[in-house]
Amino acid sequence: MAQMLDAFRGYFRAIRESYLRPDVSLASQLDRTRVAGRLARSNLEASIDRSTAEPGSSAESVNLLGSMLASSRRLTHAMMALEAGLARSRPAPARPAFRSLADHIELTLYYLAAALRGSALKLGDLPDLREDHHALVLSGDSVSERYALVNVETDRITNSLNTLSEEALRWIDLQSNLPNSPIPNIGHLRRRK
Repeated sequence: MAQMLDAFRGYFRAIRESYLRPDVSLASQLDRTRVAGRLARSNLEASIDRSTAEPGSSAESVNLLGSMLASSRRLTHAMMALEAGLARSRPAPARPAFRSLADHIELTLYYLAAALRGSALKLGDLPDLREDHHALVLSGDSVSERYALVNVETDRITNSLNTLSEEALRWIDLQSNLPNSPIPNIGHLRRRK
């Protein structure tokens, strides 16, 4: 899962840079990172399939992994739609709020991958993507085709990533409470108010 999130972060970074620097062609980087993301997701799917056959795999753990995979699919579909918007909409200057949201999306993917590798993380430690998205929607001309597309697809990314974050941290908490778990016990995960 961590490897897949790393690959998605690379793909999202290429999309982000394409929006921020429309004068530079990043087509080969987009292709390379999209393929890397697909391969990582395929590897994760195979790993989840194998884990369902493992003795001692709890139904809750397997269900959470399935939910995480579904959330990651929604995330990639939104990223691919955002990439498609590069070719199908007229360039418009990137809004500062887009840069902020994009930075926080990358940071969230980074933190989740690190947590899956054993770093301590609480849901409240993650950037508030919903607030960032709200700021994005309030900035710029939503009538512009590109801005409207970015608003919609980053909303889907925000929803998917927020759901994936909750699921991943629940899975980590579940795994950390198992005997002989390689994941350190990080206690109960609560959203900061």
